[in-house]
Amino acid sequence: MKVFVSKLFNTSNKSLLFFVSIGLLISVLWILGEPTLEALMYHRQAISDGQYWRFISGHLVHSNGWHLLLNISSLIMIGLLFNHHLSIIFWIIVFVISAFVISATYFWYAPEFDYYVGLSAVLYAVIIIGALLDLKEQPFIAALILIVVTGRVIWQQYAGSIDYLTDIIDSRVAIESHLFGIISGYLIGIILVWRQRLIKTSNTLF
Repeated sequence: MKVFVSKLFNTSNKSLLFFVSIGLLISVLWILGEPTLEALMYHRQAISDGQYWRFISGHLVHSNGWHLLLNISSLIMIGLLFNHHLSIIFWIIVFVISAFVISATYFWYAPEFDYYVGLSAVLYAVIIIGALLDLKEQPFIAALILIVVTGRVIWQQYAGSIDYLTDIIDSRVAIESHLFGIISGYLIGIILVWRQRLIKTSNTLF
């Protein structure tokens, strides 16, 4: 418990501060209520009409308070897990790219779904990216995270959404978005790992 508290209030822990800031942002958007939800949610027809911000903003609004709390708890856990990783700017870029890739995949490959809200798909992408970047330093833990998270999402595609979660968040659990999340996470993560190795090789040569 002491370790958790010390990490939570460690101001040098920029990664965790970023995740907490995202938690505050999505909380404010939820407090603003239904008009904000309607203006920001992923809405296929609205995007087709030119409201392109919804590719990103749809991940920042939630169906109800329980949906919000589930994602905030996941945000804090991921922030603690990857607290040593890179800068706030890095995580902002990762969040924005992941959100866009997931929504674009929805738009082009899942036209049957008109609406989407929630941060969970982006969180799946982020945890895959963080684990891939951690493979060299903590191979056992990172590999375990990749296996468990990937296995869970694949299992969801066959087993379907869990009924009690649907009741809690008062909305259908978008299990296909979780799949899009880990796919985008692997794509972005592999590119980042490759880039890191190129930089290290370049520094070694010169």
